[in-house]
Amino acid sequence: MSATHPTNAIIDFDKPWYHYLTYFPNFPKLDAKHTHSIHSHALAINAINIVENLNACLDRFEDVNASRIANFENLPIRFVDQACLPEDEAYESFIAKTGKIPTRDNHHDLLNGLIWLNFPQAKAVFNELHAKDILRHGIHNARTALRNALTVFDENGGIVVSSDKLLLEQLQAFKWHAALVTHRTNWLGQHRTIAFFPFGHALLEKLVNPRKNITSHTLLILVDEGWFEQSIDSQRNQLDTAIAKLFRQLAMPYLADNAVKLSSKSFQPLPVMGIPGYSDDNVIPEFYQDEAVFRRPRAFSAPIFSLHD
Repeated sequence: MSATHPTNAIIDFDKPWYHYLTYFPNFPKLDAKHTHSIHSHALAINAINIVENLNACLDRFEDVNASRIANFENLPIRFVDQACLPEDEAYESFIAKTGKIPTRDNHHDLLNGLIWLNFPQAKAVFNELHAKDILRHGIHNARTALRNALTVFDENGGIVVSSDKLLLEQLQAFKWHAALVTHRTNWLGQHRTIAFFPFGHALLEKLVNPRKNITSHTLLILVDEGWFEQSIDSQRNQLDTAIAKLFRQLAMPYLADNAVKLSSKSFQPLPVMGIPGYSDDNVIPEFYQDEAVFRRPRAFSAPIFSLHD
């Protein structure tokens, strides 16, 4: 978990990286009373009680969806103060045992709560895999390979979903100009064929103060034509189900037909400020010529997964 602390920085929920995430009214309304932000959808972290407001969002989720967010043991999720976590107990084990998520007053944990609200199935599977791995192997100075891969994606992951396999192959091959410049309108147009869904709460935390070299560990997902005609909520719910299923499958090495194992090699590096619409600077093709950020291909390629496999 991050060692970040409360700051006066503003979380601006109108930024494009929040476009594919639902956030409930508890977040943006708070600044009008407590801060001097000129932005109607901005949130100052030090103006709110994070635990209280995340739990209010859970209640709102239940009202909207007629269901509760639960962990893999079917215990209802609730956010609690960090002090509730016993000193001798692992964070993931505590969530598995109690359904309670220890939460600090900082951006990192607020955004973790936001991802629980948007990808509850995937987050529950991540917790399950962590907790079972801890039972098997215990807690050591270094995480197991499984827990390391889970943590990388949970903290810094994203999902690129496209109905155009060529675009995914261009990203897979580090063909930045082709994927992000030549096909720029595919990301922005009314009839878009590709989109980025952020998942990692540390990734979203970095984007509070955007910089060019922020890079996501990204899953590449191929979907059917017409997938983008659905509502964003429907798209995100399908991805939540698919990601939960995918990670559970990849974490099972005993499956004889499981050719791709879960590791950091499962993820495609993607400098997110190069995504069309994420930065005013990337309208200039020269933006992508910075090889310290938009790097050359690796010796191996991240896989392309199909949504319905």
